[in-house]
Amino acid sequence: MRRLLDRVGWPERASLTLVGLWVVWAWVAALLAGRMPSLTSPYVLSPVVLVAGVAIGRLVATRLRTDVVVVGLAVVTTVLFLGVIWTDGPAKRPTAYANANAAVAVQVIGLAGLAMLGSDRVRRVVLWLTVAGAVAVIYANASRAAFLVAVPLLGAIALMAWRPSRRGGWAVMPAAMTLLAGAVGVVHLAGREQWPPALVKALSASRQSLWNDAMSLWSAHPVSGGGPGSLAEYSTLGGDPDTAAAHSSVLQVGAETGWVGVALFALLVLTGLLWVARGPAPYAVVGAAALTALLVHSFVDHLLEYAPVAVCAGVAVGWAGAKRSGEPDAPESERPVPG
Repeated sequence: MRRLLDRVGWPERASLTLVGLWVVWAWVAALLAGRMPSLTSPYVLSPVVLVAGVAIGRLVATRLRTDVVVVGLAVVTTVLFLGVIWTDGPAKRPTAYANANAAVAVQVIGLAGLAMLGSDRVRRVVLWLTVAGAVAVIYANASRAAFLVAVPLLGAIALMAWRPSRRGGWAVMPAAMTLLAGAVGVVHLAGREQWPPALVKALSASRQSLWNDAMSLWSAHPVSGGGPGSLAEYSTLGGDPDTAAAHSSVLQVGAETGWVGVALFALLVLTGLLWVARGPAPYAVVGAAALTALLVHSFVDHLLEYAPVAVCAGVAVGWAGAKRSGEPDAPESERPVPG
């Protein structure tokens, strides 16, 4: 065990510790609210799936052949598209939720963008066709929010493929500012009883009701929230499985785990951005754009509890921030001494 820990750097230890704190706090919030903690709660499963995705992403970046990655992305895109067109009714496969399917497609776009970096012309053509297929998946799921967040991601991919950046750290600040502005805007709207008619039409009256209920529950339990799963019981629309969640990650976390949970959520987001910034500059830019796209989308929908979404996001983060060949992987204590 000691040798295994020695091979894990401090960023990995810090990240795993933060994920552990998140899970522990979700359990504490449940106990404080008089609820029974659950191992199958999204507050437990989603972080575990995300960490697994990061590990897979590092393997993809350092171990798999580019041809295998290209074929894999094409297969995933095909499965997503066929799952939608072969499903009758609103519960579109493979996730049984159209917007979650679209969110996976957006992450596939990000993964294809990462695969383009360093690929030859033929592979880039195939990957751009894969991106077109992912856009078709978004269209088939009729997700307007996914279209909106995919546009800047596509811009980042095109820019890095055409003129790769030499410094990737700069991508963290605009991403963080975008996410902060989005979260503040959603919380502000949730606290308003009346919305402009155009906004109600764009976001839906049911989302307005859900956001108001989530903000009300958060205000009633500001520090620790009402406990995981409490919003569905508290909300006037919670009896319907389609409206049991807040349709906003920040409001869901705030309502059920309070300000402590929101602070941990923010730290996890910042950790993800800093993680992708460890990679080569073009990968860092595309990785930050893909993560930002998902989180902004999650501010107005419920996505992060879906395992395919979480694992794809983790793969993008792990891939973007992975060390490439020529970079030392072993800790200094195990590197050979010159001479």
